[in-house]
Amino acid sequence: ARMQPRHYEDGEAVYALGEEGRELYMVEVGKIRFCNYTLSGKEIQIGEMRVGDCFGELSLIDGLYRANCAYAQGPADLLILQKQDFDILCAEHLEIPVQINRLLSHRLRMAYTLIEDASVLPMKDRLARLLGRLGYSVGVADPDTDGAIVLEGFTHEGLARMLGSTREAITRELKHLEKAALIQRRYGKILIPHIATLVNSGDSLIGGEPIVPGYD
Repeated sequence: ARMQPRHYEDGEAVYALGEEGRELYMVEVGKIRFCNYTLSGKEIQIGEMRVGDCFGELSLIDGLYRANCAYAQGPADLLILQKQDFDILCAEHLEIPVQINRLLSHRLRMAYTLIEDASVLPMKDRLARLLGRLGYSVGVADPDTDGAIVLEGFTHEGLARMLGSTREAITRELKHLEKAALIQRRYGKILIPHIATLVNSGDSLIGGEPIVPGYD
């Protein structure tokens, strides 16, 4: 009831690195992409929020500035909660900070997983684990096969941004995964016949099970 709607066009900034954070956001329609940039201007995609996700709470909690950039990935409608309303709700409803702590704990585990992958695993294994995470979180069951998962809307360039790599390197590794029968590529889609086999196809850390956001 305290949230106000706001529309963003494709590519429009929700906030920029270093801005003061005075708002929390919920995705009502569309997607929001989080990224940062190297000194040379290369974009590194950090994550993506979808319908029902909330973000921007860190600056409301710790008072620090935005640590990344957020852009609309296509047209997006957000619901906006101001800091003063956030503080009132947290004080009046103690279950809210409890649930936020659980959410932040989950995101921290995800961050540790990504850091560990980037620190020790070769690109082919990082790509396999990324496709597995995407498959578990936003993949769709293929009606024409038994148990296969389809990923749609993920370009080679987009996957490269997620892994801090290049489009050429991702194309090369996708070909290797396809040759090993771990994935199939179909007209802008990636089909994963057996997602557990894909995730476990390469090296990983002990206890490095996939930690992913859950979507219906």
